[in-house]
Amino acid sequence: MSSFLDHFQIIVFILYVSLFAGRILYLRWHNRVRAIAVTIDSNKVRGVLTISLIAAIITWFAVMITGIVSPETQFLPPSLEIRLIDSVQTELAGMILVILGFIVFTAAWVTLGNSWRVGNREENDSELITQGIYAISRNPIYLFFILYLTGIFLINGALVFLIFAVLVTLNLHYLTLEEETFLSKVHGLSFRDYCAVTNRYITWLRIWPMSRLRSPSGHPAH
Repeated sequence: MSSFLDHFQIIVFILYVSLFAGRILYLRWHNRVRAIAVTIDSNKVRGVLTISLIAAIITWFAVMITGIVSPETQFLPPSLEIRLIDSVQTELAGMILVILGFIVFTAAWVTLGNSWRVGNREENDSELITQGIYAISRNPIYLFFILYLTGIFLINGALVFLIFAVLVTLNLHYLTLEEETFLSKVHGLSFRDYCAVTNRYITWLRIWPMSRLRSPSGHPAH
């Protein structure tokens, strides 16, 4: 099953990068929008967290791809490559989490449309998206990373992937808190009303068809 899992991880990685890069390039060349903006002047905490997150994810991807394509190459201490779990059950659970994460990411990719941004958003006229996947989660992109990184850890089982999953999850949580403070200042009551009916990561009741909660009104959220 190892070969299948290697191909599975590479395919999902390629799909993710293609969607991510494709939207960034489209916004840049078609709409003249700079979708990636990371600064540390106006809000040092959010800027540092964003830069740290990007660096951690790039490093994590490098470790994952190197381990799949060239497993004989070892640039990590042997202790970090110790397998903590190794079973078919955990590998299958990992695949399910990765697939769920990718579904969440794709839904957010579609819902955001031209509002897609990476990094700090200082413009006060930014939209507050509350429809689609954003009616279930206020932070579906962050939820994707949590599901994806956890799934990859379960698939590979190595200590290094657990460390990355924990560090990135903590970073995302603090980045979320910083971002929510910013959005509350920008959108005021609209954002607070949105928070009252939609959870930070998952609004479980809205996943089930029998829950027909009224959608929040207001302007479109990041």
